[in-house]
Amino acid sequence: MKIKSILACTAAAAILSSGVANAQHKMNIGMVTINDPQHAFAKHYAKLINKRSGGKINAKVFPAGQLGKIPRQLENLKIGAQAAFASPPGFLAGMNLAFQAPDAPGKYKNYWHAHNAFTTPKFRDKFLKLADKHGIIGVSIYNYGPTSIASRKPIRTLADLKGLKVRVLATKMESKLSKVLGMTGVPMPYLEVLPALQRKTIDACRSSIVVMGASKFYTTTKSITLIESGMIPSVLFISKRWMKKLSGDLQKLVIKTGRDAEAFAGKYAYDANKKAEALWQKNGAEVIRLSSTDQATVIKRLAPLGDEFLGGNPKTQKMYNILQGVLKTASTKAP
Repeated sequence: MKIKSILACTAAAAILSSGVANAQHKMNIGMVTINDPQHAFAKHYAKLINKRSGGKINAKVFPAGQLGKIPRQLENLKIGAQAAFASPPGFLAGMNLAFQAPDAPGKYKNYWHAHNAFTTPKFRDKFLKLADKHGIIGVSIYNYGPTSIASRKPIRTLADLKGLKVRVLATKMESKLSKVLGMTGVPMPYLEVLPALQRKTIDACRSSIVVMGASKFYTTTKSITLIESGMIPSVLFISKRWMKKLSGDLQKLVIKTGRDAEAFAGKYAYDANKKAEALWQKNGAEVIRLSSTDQATVIKRLAPLGDEFLGGNPKTQKMYNILQGVLKTASTKAP
């Protein structure tokens, strides 16, 4: 009986493997990061899709910009040349400024406060459709984690920020954020950041400790300061042109699986942020926290920026206000 059972399982596995290899639809999932929560989420999502579709969809993951830089991958989504792309939604602000709504600094109490707000249907369902007219929809969102500043010289106090050239996203709010803290913001594609730090073109980078650790920034920036001024969401975007090739049932499967994978993504990202500090320290970098006084000052200075740039802009106001309303009731505990 045991031998028959083993043979049956082996045969079933072979059939499933063959089904995926001869799938009706290829689903290439790209991202510019590697060995981080986005990469882990994409692999988890791909595994679920391959299994749930019974081999009708063959999902594969391409990290580290293998499918191109961010603008190229977004263009791929528009024309249907690429099925999916995992990224912070702020990179789609050129399509719809409302994607900047979660980027407001000084608004989140902790990791889970942000994650629970992002995944609340009242916010999520509208937010994931912001690029619909550009042929792109989102199927999942979760909190990647808080921002930190990796720097070539240690940032121990608020005064140490003054005069630094720091990489930021290409938005007016991020440039103002840098200015408020005494720095100069330098917009730059993520894949160009580490070489710029090595050449000393910039002094620091404001991003996630996890993503910078996965990209081995600690080889150049020997200190990272955990200035948790904001949170970084991540979204799995899907090409509508690619989706139209699927049957109705498979389209529903792609969307539902995105929702189902959010729980995995949230917990994985939370744990990854906790482990990231040890990774930096293991590789000879210093992990720094500002004093409670300096940290409170940072939040106080930055908190008004969301209202200024997002709450007062007709193009972002609606989405921003929805998020601020959701944050009032969102739990600060893990779901």
